[in-house]
Amino acid sequence: MMTMIEPKVHIIYKNQSKIRRGRGFSRGELEAAGLSVKETLWMGLPVDTLRQSVREDNIESLRMIMEQIENAPEPVEETPRPAKEAKPTAEKPKKGKAKPAPKKEGVPLEEIAGVGPKTAERLHEAGYSSAEDIAKADVDALAEIKGISKKSAAELIENAKGL
Repeated sequence: MMTMIEPKVHIIYKNQSKIRRGRGFSRGELEAAGLSVKETLWMGLPVDTLRQSVREDNIESLRMIMEQIENAPEPVEETPRPAKEAKPTAEKPKKGKAKPAPKKEGVPLEEIAGVGPKTAERLHEAGYSSAEDIAKADVDALAEIKGISKKSAAELIENAKGL
């Protein structure tokens, strides 16, 4: 297992020399260890491209990390598990009142200008399944459907005849 090694930086604080944890390895340290910035970032190590100092401790840390990566055992491949068989499911009957099956013939109701999804659903419930049915319908019969006035029923019939 690879241990996380952090870069160290030499600083002068209140006329005293200190070593603190750095933000990342400098480019000079990476070059001395034989790594590029992309490789280092790919390995998940921090890189500080602004820092120009080179510490021998950090170079040794990078070399130790490279040795650990080279000596790491290859991951063991897991054997695939046998797939489980799917259980057959019985379809449950739907609750509610049975709707008449819409006819598959003719132009769909949604293509009539002024018919949205809700209006189309209400027309299907009333027994109208195509634009031809609407074109043959009576204004008063369409006006009885909830949400359709006599004026809009007349427009629907005109638009259906235009198709």
